[in-house]
Amino acid sequence: MKFKFGKKPSGRTPAAQPTEAQQVSRRRLLHSGAYASALAAIVLVVVILLNLVIGAIPTKYTEFDISTGQMFTLSETTVSMMKALDQDVTAYFLAETGNEDTNVSRILDRYAGESSHFSWQQRDPALYPTFADQYDAGEASTNSVIVVCGDNHVLVDYSDMYEYSYSDSYSYTMDFAAENALTTAIAQVTRENSYTMYSLTGHGESSLGSDFTETLSNAGVTVTDLNLNTGEIPEDADALIINVPQADFSELDADALRGYLSDGGKVIVATSLLYDTPNLDAVLAEYGMERQAGLLVETDPNYYAYRYAGTYLLPNVKSNTITSGLTDGMFVFAPTSQGIVTVEDEDTTQTDETAETESTLTHTTLLSTSDDAYSMLDYETATVLEQGENDPTGSFDLAVAAEDTSTGAKLVWINCGNIFLDEINSAVSGGNAQLLGSIVNWMNGEENNVVIDAKSMSAETLTVPSGLITPLGLLFVFIIPLAFLLAGIFVSVVRRRR
Repeated sequence: MKFKFGKKPSGRTPAAQPTEAQQVSRRRLLHSGAYASALAAIVLVVVILLNLVIGAIPTKYTEFDISTGQMFTLSETTVSMMKALDQDVTAYFLAETGNEDTNVSRILDRYAGESSHFSWQQRDPALYPTFADQYDAGEASTNSVIVVCGDNHVLVDYSDMYEYSYSDSYSYTMDFAAENALTTAIAQVTRENSYTMYSLTGHGESSLGSDFTETLSNAGVTVTDLNLNTGEIPEDADALIINVPQADFSELDADALRGYLSDGGKVIVATSLLYDTPNLDAVLAEYGMERQAGLLVETDPNYYAYRYAGTYLLPNVKSNTITSGLTDGMFVFAPTSQGIVTVEDEDTTQTDETAETESTLTHTTLLSTSDDAYSMLDYETATVLEQGENDPTGSFDLAVAAEDTSTGAKLVWINCGNIFLDEINSAVSGGNAQLLGSIVNWMNGEENNVVIDAKSMSAETLTVPSGLITPLGLLFVFIIPLAFLLAGIFVSVVRRRR
């Protein structure tokens, strides 16, 4: 028997080789897959780049402010300041991660969008527990902001970013005041000049209230007390303030004041009709200003405080360079005031009649009454508030600025003893402090920064007049639904007929 050795059949049919068409199809699928993968990668890269580009665009172009009162829309004052910014300013937002006040972060984004010199960073107190200490802000409340420029820094506390107005014990309105606080802080840290103001003492003068010293500090002015016991005013005195002296100046003190003014000094004087100061008044008279006898009484209700006597003046604030720092519509409160008479110096001729000398004094009215006011001459003995036969009537000035163009001296006299009291200032939401800050900026040659109004956070409600309630109810409840019902029936009938 013969045996034949060889490979045992496997029982499987050899795989058929792919045809040319199948190979072409596979190659197409492979190319399509590679193309799709490459396209997906390109799209992913483009999306990432697009997100980076959009993230770099200022939020004012990518986010629309639809809030009540335009809370996050910066005023022209802030925008102009940010565009002129030429120093790097960094704001550190002290907020816990996840508990940030988004109102503050959103407005910081708006600031960053207006200038490449401004940036902000968040610092979580839990992660950076000692960060605020290096800026003397260890006690700052959460969501506060530290504004830094070089070696200068200012804390904007969270409490300064909101204002509350209480109508009664149970209801209040809240305004967003972050823009004013942040803009003021940026102006402070970028200010190049600082000034020294001396507040005279020794004659029973009143100290400035905290509202006023804070306003001056924001303007770069440091207030220091000065007693003229040496008869000299320091050379570094950029300005003096004499706040309601109860005793008159000595001849030595009056001469020191004269010498300071003759050298181009700047002085603010506030006086009261309760105290006689003839030596001080003599210095004021040399600059063309004298007291109007009597107590100013206003008869126009638009010029005195509501429900108060006519002596609680809300005087007219004259519009000029000196008062330009007051917010439009802001009031100044001046209870118990006395008028100021401006005496314009007439031209005088020298004895040899060869030359003429003209006055170098100019006067600017800052505050005045209406034309219907009068000055009560016998106010000390009067029992009722009414005009006497001899009481002069008309418009009276109660704050006047005098400037000597030959020496550069600037002298502002406010004849009201209550003008620089905190409680008086708060009655007009800070108008008196704004007036002082505006005067000091004019004296120092600084541009006034207008105070920015807070933005209301209260939603405005739609009020429907009572006469329209019934017609609108019928319109929306019966007429409009009936019209839609009839239209539907008509459409159905037309379609069936077709």
